[in-house]
Amino acid sequence: MSNWIMKLWHVYRRQSLSTRMSWSVTIFSILLLVLIGISAYRIALEESQEVIDRQMQEMANFLDKNNLSNRLSNFDPTEKYDETDIFIDIVPREGLKQLSRQHNYILPYAQSAHFSQHKTSRGELKIYVLPLPDKQIQISQLIKVRRHLAEELAFSMLIPYIFFMPFAVFGVYRLIRHHLRSLHELSTAFAQRDYHDLSEIKIKDLPLEITPAINELNDLFQRIQKAQQQQQIFVANAAHELRTPLTALNLQSALLLKTSRHSHAYQENLTDLENSLQRMTHLVEQLMSLAHQEIQQNEPLQVLNLVDYTRRSLSQLLASTTKKQIQLHVDIQQQNEYLYVMATSHTLESILINLMDNAIKYSPEHGELLIKLYQTEHHGVIEIHDSGPGIAYEQHQQVLQRFVRLEATQHLASGSGLGLSIVQSALNMINARMRMEASERLRGLKVTVEFNQVER
Repeated sequence: MSNWIMKLWHVYRRQSLSTRMSWSVTIFSILLLVLIGISAYRIALEESQEVIDRQMQEMANFLDKNNLSNRLSNFDPTEKYDETDIFIDIVPREGLKQLSRQHNYILPYAQSAHFSQHKTSRGELKIYVLPLPDKQIQISQLIKVRRHLAEELAFSMLIPYIFFMPFAVFGVYRLIRHHLRSLHELSTAFAQRDYHDLSEIKIKDLPLEITPAINELNDLFQRIQKAQQQQQIFVANAAHELRTPLTALNLQSALLLKTSRHSHAYQENLTDLENSLQRMTHLVEQLMSLAHQEIQQNEPLQVLNLVDYTRRSLSQLLASTTKKQIQLHVDIQQQNEYLYVMATSHTLESILINLMDNAIKYSPEHGELLIKLYQTEHHGVIEIHDSGPGIAYEQHQQVLQRFVRLEATQHLASGSGLGLSIVQSALNMINARMRMEASERLRGLKVTVEFNQVER
């Protein structure tokens, strides 16, 4: 039985929406018809019982007034009785006891007039008894004829519904097809749309239930289109940034081949070649860092010691500070020796190295760099102060974009313009915040990063 129901369900699920809705309306109409039929039958049975019972009472009173002679009713089991057929039994009081023993449809003498229902040799009977001083009048009727009457009345009430139901279902089906026509237009529009077409979907008279989904889909198309444009710009910028050092490498290689190894120009070209290689290597590393972030954006956060990662990142950049003779200050309070934050190893290291590397690159020769770590009520905080030219407030958002380098400072150091965008992307992944402002200590740029702190 369950397999049969499952097969029907699968067939139903494969039908079109209009067909499924029509079948649902049909099934609902049939169930409603059954409920109405049951209710109509019960109402008809109750009302017919009241009417026939009243008639039985009036007939017994009529027989009493007219003082009819004693009699026993006849019953033919082969005859088909209807609601007009009743059995009248008038039995003298002294012979009633013996007759009730012989015929189980004859009731014993009663104390008062009443109705009762009994199963007898004639079938199930509804009996009205009117006791008199010298006799007892008994009026009885088969229960099944009353039920048959109720069934006929209920069926007659349902005939209009049964007759008009197929027309109503067909009308509902046509209305459903009409109102779902816009969905057919929508499916046609999707079928005819090219895979790279992300233009807005415009279908007239869409149902209110579908409109929010289409609006969300149009918004998704816009976001995809914007992401594609950003990707195209990113690829173009990356190609441009890679082309510059590659072009320089080609020129410098050609010059080296034509220059004597013992000349001063050869050493200069070799130095330029090394710088170009470093620039291209740095750019490739930055691009790989961005790709790595996109791949591991769902990596679970870990409990990490911010102090340890700060020291580890600084150790990788000591050569750069030494080369520029930058004076380095690290301010870590004793109680913050173990400052635990929520992050991932790669993102935390990427944030710290990029921010410190920027601070070193844009600080002048013999400049200063201050790294300060402390904790607030809910955050672990690192401040990076440099003695460079800083960044104007109105340019804070601009420098977070990819491949953006400010004209006023790009002559100070070579770079790809990806560092701060990598930092911002990493911060978003671990739900941390960054703000930039003027350094009150070194008068350059101060970058403050707040990580979510963990108690250990």
